[in-house]
Amino acid sequence: MPISYLLKDYLLLFKAEGVVTVRDFYRTWDDITADPSFQVPIDTLIDLRKAHIDVPGHEIERIVYDLKRNRFFNKMVFVAERGSFTYAMGRMFCINAECAGCSSEIFLDMAKALAWIGCGSDDDTAIPHSPA
Repeated sequence: MPISYLLKDYLLLFKAEGVVTVRDFYRTWDDITADPSFQVPIDTLIDLRKAHIDVPGHEIERIVYDLKRNRFFNKMVFVAERGSFTYAMGRMFCINAECAGCSSEIFLDMAKALAWIGCGSDDDTAIPHSPA
């Protein structure tokens, strides 16, 4: 699966690699909500630096409003490469998330993203690695 995750207290860490589709997102989300360590609300960091998001814009809007309705997140932060289509899609997600009442931001640098979400660490070794 192109998405892996790690739950640490009130923080959800995602790492996406390769092509990520709507189906991948929902499959991972089902796994997360079934995980006994999942607690709501939760802050989320999504590492998209090695991902290509293949999700239509209307699906991003639907995902954001589903998340808002279920009150899953306090803060959500993305990390992506500058100039990538994935960065643009992440930015669009952030705009929709802000409209839905979720504090959201996208960064180019992992240390800044971790600081913004309040992890207090610039070490991205805690970010899950995709299964081999």
